[in-house]
Amino acid sequence: MKRIYLLAILAVFAWAPSFSQSDTTIKYYSKDGREVAKDSAVSFIKFFRQSGMWHGMEYDIKKNTVKSEGDYNEANPTTPVGGVNYFNADGRLDYTIEYADGKPVERTYFYKSGNKKSYTMYGENGKQISKAWDDNGKEIKDFVTERDAQFKGGEDGWKKYLDKNLNAAIPTLLGLPAGNYEVQLQFVVAKDGIPTNIKVVSAPKKCKACATEAFRVMKESPNWDPAILNNEPITAETTKTIAFQPVK
Repeated sequence: MKRIYLLAILAVFAWAPSFSQSDTTIKYYSKDGREVAKDSAVSFIKFFRQSGMWHGMEYDIKKNTVKSEGDYNEANPTTPVGGVNYFNADGRLDYTIEYADGKPVERTYFYKSGNKKSYTMYGENGKQISKAWDDNGKEIKDFVTERDAQFKGGEDGWKKYLDKNLNAAIPTLLGLPAGNYEVQLQFVVAKDGIPTNIKVVSAPKKCKACATEAFRVMKESPNWDPAILNNEPITAETTKTIAFQPVK
């Protein structure tokens, strides 16, 4: 009888680790956030069950430092719940983002001291409410917390540039049927405003010439206004869609 009890106890211990492992998973990610094989990854996230949710801790593979930590609905970084903390390479808290339904609703940056640097609340239609403070807690006026890279003159300036430089009649010249032919471009705007690393992300299969023309116009574009983060210009990736409409 003792032998039977001993075997039963050993069976429980043998089964327990597999239960623990089923509640923990590690996934690897590329620089642009795609899940990839370990050999191609720059970071990994260790997900484990905690209070009925998945708690994720992201690590930089080369530096072996924590990059972020927060709760998720699934073992997937696209399903954040509540606040997620993001850290600098030295381990200091850089900023936090509050999520609702997987979308950011608030972002707060911090000084080295731990005091708040800036705060942004995201609303509908891209509207933002932003504030910033110095390290002593005094509010700073006319402080740009966040701004995407943009063509000089904004959307009106971009439209004027395309009207003057884009051959929008290419589909018509090729005899293609009426409709919209869109080319999506991805590129990086450096701190000095120069667009670089231009790539065609998507283009109509029937109009390869559209992709060539959109790439040319983007490559010949004048300097942009760079993205801004905490009142400083930064290098940032952005996208732009160029539409070709055949002439009737």
